[in-house]
Amino acid sequence: MFAALLWSLLPAVLPAAVAAPASGETPWFEDVAAEVGVVFTHQDGRSGRYYPIETVASGGGWLDIEGDGDYDLYLINGAATPGGHGAEGARNRLFENRDGRFVDATEHSGLGDRGYGMGMCVGDSDGDGVLDLLVTNFGPDRLLRGLGDGRFTERAAAAGVADAGWSVSCAFGDLDGDGDLDLYVSRYLDFDFAHNPACTEPALSLRDYCHPARYRGLPDRLYINQGDGTFREQARARGIAQGVRERGLGVALSDLDQDGDLDIVVANDESPNRLYRNDGEAYFEDVAMLAGTAVSAAGEAQAAMGIAIGDVDGDSMEDLFITNYALESNALYRNLGDGLFGERTRAAGLATASYRPLGWGTAFLDVDNDGDLDLAVANGHVMAHIARQVPGQQSAQPNQLFLNDGSGRFVETDAGPAFSRARVSRALAVADFDDDGRLDLLITNTNGTAEVLRNRHRTAHHWLGLALEGAAGNRLAIGARATVRAGARAQVRAVSSGGGVLAQSDLRLHFGLGSFAGPVQVEIRWTRARQQTFTVERLDRYVAVRDPGR
Repeated sequence: MFAALLWSLLPAVLPAAVAAPASGETPWFEDVAAEVGVVFTHQDGRSGRYYPIETVASGGGWLDIEGDGDYDLYLINGAATPGGHGAEGARNRLFENRDGRFVDATEHSGLGDRGYGMGMCVGDSDGDGVLDLLVTNFGPDRLLRGLGDGRFTERAAAAGVADAGWSVSCAFGDLDGDGDLDLYVSRYLDFDFAHNPACTEPALSLRDYCHPARYRGLPDRLYINQGDGTFREQARARGIAQGVRERGLGVALSDLDQDGDLDIVVANDESPNRLYRNDGEAYFEDVAMLAGTAVSAAGEAQAAMGIAIGDVDGDSMEDLFITNYALESNALYRNLGDGLFGERTRAAGLATASYRPLGWGTAFLDVDNDGDLDLAVANGHVMAHIARQVPGQQSAQPNQLFLNDGSGRFVETDAGPAFSRARVSRALAVADFDDDGRLDLLITNTNGTAEVLRNRHRTAHHWLGLALEGAAGNRLAIGARATVRAGARAQVRAVSSGGGVLAQSDLRLHFGLGSFAGPVQVEIRWTRARQQTFTVERLDRYVAVRDPGR
């Protein structure tokens, strides 16, 4: 995640054009965290010893803890470090959604973990129909089993997933097709407090965070569900790379080749990304180099962080977007079919605008309900003294919103003060927390307050939301895919655990429909290949749909 020493010799790149709102227009997003009761400040416990864990932390996300249809908010904190200060009382917090306002329910829920937190993902680990939560940590991960009444109990060790390394992101999914949810966890550096090298910027004689190459990488974990709420780690046996250069940050599960099973995408830092193709029984082959997603168009491994997956050009095939380090443009890989991708960042209008920022969390979402997927990116540098090292670089950076013109080309837009304000941002997660059909955002900030960005954009466009309930073993319907046909246009969405890097988004599926007033045809491919087709006459609402085979 660190650029080369000759950064300052690289040519300057002019900023991309930014579409400004009309005079007097309401800002697209407004930070309403304090207004709705979300009061949370992240603390990384930094000590001046430049522990690398301080550069990644931390995330959070949206989850429906009681199954009542209201999306609650979970925020992950750091912890005290040797020689550090200010984080002695830090812990994770749960904010329960009560009609669009939030109440701190940490004590009642049992979710106030005090580990050095990183990211999260949700799933039903034991098949009891109740949402569970995995929190990744520097140190033992936590598997928090839902009891069904808003309370959770910790059972990572009993379930076999209490990894003691440095985990970052995670995702649940039925990888072997047996009806229960397996688990993938990305891991980063082999670091501990007792072995923390002192790295100095030569030109300035200033200590700063070390390049990740100073550490061995940690291979990721693949946990296969044994059907009784316990897991067996089988990464090596099932084809997941084990080398010391594996430095995983973002992870996402999706059926990218449309063969009916979930594949795995991993964003690696300073080594080629991975695209693990599933053979249907959770044995994997890394096809990233052949598929065209391993490296940049110039053939170089990049310092990758976040992942977004979605169909940006309306051809019903999911494309792949990966955020990268500063002075490396982010990368859009267009799905060409037959398992192949083409790097189309510049053609899509995303290269210049993403060259200077350091991208982290990202998501495709239809922010204006016009029927195509737009793009949001959270930015923030990792180096403490970057402003003195590289001209034009800052630790705190504005986040970015790109609007899709309908063909898969993007233009950065002025989304208001919530996006133009510079922060050291990390996770980005999407939810419609107030159920008004306009997608909102969570953005977490290192040593800063969490931002709840309410979508204020007014439009006459229609929309449809689907809340899917799956069969026994996977009531959250993770991995199910829905296609909504509005006239000649088809849109595809999938229910996904995790959110690319450090985050969890709303499990409901949201479709902007533009001026189309209905009716729409809905096709759902449930897990285990069951198909369902029906018509929705009345739009602008969420529709609950149950797997007919449940």
